[in-house]
Amino acid sequence: MPKVSVSAEAAAGPDRVWELATDLPRWAEWNTMHEGFTGEVPATLTEGAAYRQRVKLMGMPAEMAWRVATADAGRLELAGDGPMGVKAANRFYVEPSGDGSKITYEMEFNGPALAGPMAGMLEKQAGTAAQQSLAKFTALL
Repeated sequence: MPKVSVSAEAAAGPDRVWELATDLPRWAEWNTMHEGFTGEVPATLTEGAAYRQRVKLMGMPAEMAWRVATADAGRLELAGDGPMGVKAANRFYVEPSGDGSKITYEMEFNGPALAGPMAGMLEKQAGTAAQQSLAKFTALL
């Protein structure tokens, strides 16, 4: 099961980080896999909210149906269903660190389409995308 985790320090406090992390309309500014939304998009991410997102990873476009599993200050967990039985989990953790914040962004994928060498390729590509996204995210703060 491919899983990636990247972390970064930000000068902004946890409240500011959380505000940006849960602002879906701004995801295009930092999420490098984001290609757009389909249908209605919640203004902010709260527990139980659902939306559909077009993503691109490994050069392949896909549509994901996301549900917010947890949205507590400091912990955002999204559960996603994609094509070919792929299940995904995105997690965004924010904790105080000095005068700023430590941000951790995790992605996890599961499903029969990810067996064999595809899992390693996905993990590598998702890791790069997560690092790039988190760098863009912290630059926006």
